[in-house]
Amino acid sequence: MIITYKNGREYDLDYDDNAHSYKVDGIKVPSVTRVVDGCFPKNLTDWALSIGEEEYHRVIEDALEIGNDAHKWIEDYITFGHACNDPGHHVFNPIKAFLKWLEDVKPDWSDAERKIYCDRFKYAGTVDAVAKINGRVCVIDFKTSKKIYKPYHLQVTAYAQAIKRIDGLKRWPLGIILRLDKETGEYEQKVFEPKDHFDVFKKCLELRQWSSLRIKNDKDKLG
Repeated sequence: MIITYKNGREYDLDYDDNAHSYKVDGIKVPSVTRVVDGCFPKNLTDWALSIGEEEYHRVIEDALEIGNDAHKWIEDYITFGHACNDPGHHVFNPIKAFLKWLEDVKPDWSDAERKIYCDRFKYAGTVDAVAKINGRVCVIDFKTSKKIYKPYHLQVTAYAQAIKRIDGLKRWPLGIILRLDKETGEYEQKVFEPKDHFDVFKKCLELRQWSSLRIKNDKDKLG
């Protein structure tokens, strides 16, 4: 697909869904999620050991299925303006939470599952949704996790910076992390200013770049 900037620049973005990897003009670029995960790895070892390998894989697979299916249902709803099918029982509560939020906030949707590429900082990703709320452009990330984790803010921050550049916005978009509870059907909304956190995301980019460098063995300097 072609990413077209408001200033006329174009970039050919290729996304490999199986590998969750991006190439721009044939060159691989890091995804936002992998950049953030490189700074904040998910340390699940102790938990996995406590519940056993079989149960660990079952819980992880169930969580991924719920998250992916809820995202797909919401994407279709935003794209077509209505529900395209009945949500399965496993995603009933996240969808119930989303619809409650929709009624309360009444966003004016502009994009769902939007692919982005930041030409200045060389990263790519997929934004869950973009909408205007009370006249302000908002970058929205849907989560079905147990809580809103701090690294999520950096993920949304990176998306917001890219959209600001691509669309030529004078003002940074707002960031919204919308957690859709799998147990209660309620939502938790976190609204924040992404511009206040972009310097931290840039440090994650620097760390990723450093981790890929080969450090020379200068043993000769010992004399």
